[in-house]
Amino acid sequence: MFSIFLLLIFTIAGYGQVGIGTTTPNSNALLDIDASINVGGVLLPRVALTSSGGAAPLSSHVAGMTVYNTATTADIFPGIYTNNGSRWMRVEDSSPAAHSVSLATDIQISSATFANVPSMPTLTFTARKSSVLVMLTASGFGYTNSMAAVQLRVRNVTSGTTIGGTNNKIQSYDDVTGTVTTWSASFSKLVTGLTIGTTYTFSVQGLVGGILGTPNAAIFPVTNPDNQHMTLTVIQ
Repeated sequence: MFSIFLLLIFTIAGYGQVGIGTTTPNSNALLDIDASINVGGVLLPRVALTSSGGAAPLSSHVAGMTVYNTATTADIFPGIYTNNGSRWMRVEDSSPAAHSVSLATDIQISSATFANVPSMPTLTFTARKSSVLVMLTASGFGYTNSMAAVQLRVRNVTSGTTIGGTNNKIQSYDDVTGTVTTWSASFSKLVTGLTIGTTYTFSVQGLVGGILGTPNAAIFPVTNPDNQHMTLTVIQ
């Protein structure tokens, strides 16, 4: 007749790590089991289970039953995890899913050739997927009397290529009442062929042209915030 007395030390650390058999669980582990006990003459080693989003060193990082390539900075599952030089981390943790910039000052597009829209910020992001959805929306009015049009396009500054754009009538002068017209534009496109982990910069360019007068396209988001704007968005 014999009995077995087993004492378990169960600890929950301040950052959510759980320790069994230890009061100081490994900070790189969600569950740290100190199994350094003799069972039937066999000494069990200490075991630490790390999470895929934790700060485990590259040499010991695991996610479930999958061990990642620790010899290079390449991820064997591109788009899911990335190597920041000291640990593997989920891409969702390092980059938001959507990036957006908006015009914050009153401006006029007056260039006769494509040029960056004045005061419109560029959009910079790190690709977490090989494809992203690019969306551009804008609204404004024709500043002077002429028959004119405004063209907007989105540029991939990193590669020096045009993603796409739109062409809109901005003015229709009525010589009786002297009114000018408002305009709105929208454009969206799925951009493919991006390299995961690479930083890209997109910009918005515009030009105007007309027959009479000065064919400026005005966008006044400060003076008229209810109906005028320009926003560039990238969704991953």
